[in-house]
Amino acid sequence: MNRISTLILLLATLFPAIYAQQTYSFVRRDSVLQLDVYQPTAKPNGYTIVHVFGGGFIGGSRTNKWDADYCRLLADNGYTAVAIDYRLGLKGAKNVGIGNIAALENAFYMAAEDCAAAVKFLVENADRLGIAADKIILEGSSAGAITVLMTDFGRCNGLPCAAELPEGWKPAGVVAYSGAIYSKNGKLKWQQAPAPTLLFHGTVDKLVTYKQIEFGKLGLYGANSIVKRLEKFNYPYVVYRCKDLGHEVSVGGPTTINELNLFVRQLVIDKRALHSDITLRDDSIRPSKFTNMSVRDLYHK
Repeated sequence: MNRISTLILLLATLFPAIYAQQTYSFVRRDSVLQLDVYQPTAKPNGYTIVHVFGGGFIGGSRTNKWDADYCRLLADNGYTAVAIDYRLGLKGAKNVGIGNIAALENAFYMAAEDCAAAVKFLVENADRLGIAADKIILEGSSAGAITVLMTDFGRCNGLPCAAELPEGWKPAGVVAYSGAIYSKNGKLKWQQAPAPTLLFHGTVDKLVTYKQIEFGKLGLYGANSIVKRLEKFNYPYVVYRCKDLGHEVSVGGPTTINELNLFVRQLVIDKRALHSDITLRDDSIRPSKFTNMSVRDLYHK
């Protein structure tokens, strides 16, 4: 027994745990929503990244293998990673598009409400969880990217979807992989300054528009349009325009961890007022079934 104990102790010393995972319930809607906290145990950098999964507001889960592996990678880079639930407002929906904008709007706002509730839980339990309330970064993929962008946009403009955010709270940063912002009042404006923003978007994305889709004053604005408005109002941002790639950029998080770390160091920690616009061809993000996928492919079945 002594030899076994010695061996276990030696292995624990040579291969320390990178993170510890715990699950918490953070709000009750029609069901109880939960979040998973991945705490780094080696070289924590003090920042928390709230990860919001993708899935077109019809599917996906915080516990999907890809999402869990990505949170572990974030923990390995010193972040406390938090994967959250949110309600899927388009689950079971058919023929979703500009002619059925009410369904899209409901899904966007519903997800942002749940993201805000998750932030509220984290801030109220910051001491117990060992996190800093003012060092929380919102990050999402696809539908999750729309969710985090809408949460901060709602905060800035006093929208009901952000009402559950703690008073005076602001994200340390927002990171969106293939995301967009929905506006009911034409071109994007912010009544308060948005958080420093990092955007990744494929230039031929047909599922979440890289440019914009407008119908009167209603509009969905992708990275290309968001950056134009951030530039106009002199808000800090970094954008990576992934040339000739489509929606596969939404799962580019694991291959762009260095770019994420650079953003956090420069715009979040050092608070540099950068406007960085980079066009790249990332060979590590391969064309896939998502390259030419459109909204019709996702919802018209």
